[in-house]
Amino acid sequence: VAVYLGFSAILQIFMGPLSDKLGRRPVILWGLGIFMAATVGCIYAPNIEVFLIFRMMQAAVATAMVLSRAAVRDMYTQDQSASMMGYVTMGMAVVPMVSPALGGVLDEWFGWQAVFWTLLGLGFVTWLLAWSDMGETALPSEKSLMAQFAEYPELLRSPRFWGYALASAFRSGAFFAYLGGAPFVGQEVFRMAPSTLGFFFGAPAVGYFVGNFLTARYATHFGVNKMVLWGCMANAIGGTISLLIFEAGYGTPLSFFGLMTLVGLGNG
Repeated sequence: VAVYLGFSAILQIFMGPLSDKLGRRPVILWGLGIFMAATVGCIYAPNIEVFLIFRMMQAAVATAMVLSRAAVRDMYTQDQSASMMGYVTMGMAVVPMVSPALGGVLDEWFGWQAVFWTLLGLGFVTWLLAWSDMGETALPSEKSLMAQFAEYPELLRSPRFWGYALASAFRSGAFFAYLGGAPFVGQEVFRMAPSTLGFFFGAPAVGYFVGNFLTARYATHFGVNKMVLWGCMANAIGGTISLLIFEAGYGTPLSFFGLMTLVGLGNG
């Protein structure tokens, strides 16, 4: 999980300037294509080392997640785009609600490869939809990739950028720490079966769904800055209460996974 997310973060540094130069649509299509090829590699990997290489390559699918939001930002103002992204990601939140439970069932019934065959099918459907229906939203940039990267020092000197970037990093860091650690906690600490763990694992997605609805509904009324602040507070409260309960010796699956809904709420 750490390797996958790390490579995904590196890709996101480059995909913005690349999509500014080449357009959102072709970069999304290429990213989905690499994801499908890497998924086939995961299915037929002969050992764990080859599997992890292809698993890392699957992170190319992050192009679709990031650039679909960039396409929304291309078409709307800041507060309007926050509202529209809230509605878009409400739909995205449905997937983490059901996929962990579905993955657990597929694993128990058909083996772990069934999860990747499902990902391959869903990736192809997404690629086909983007190819047939997505128009280009970005105006071609006249700057070269090197010229765009040359502007990064100016960005890094901006206090406003650091405010948004750190808020995003800390709240998503808490969420991704959960993604990496929760399977271990569920299996080794609580001794949960894969299907049961999958059911509980999707708890933060409920909060994420609600958080996105609140963003969509109120971002234009309260503004982006207040919504970001309240989201960070929800993150901190959920994680802190869960930690205190475990330190007191009363941690249960319900408290651990249940309080992660506040982290999901903050991310939404």
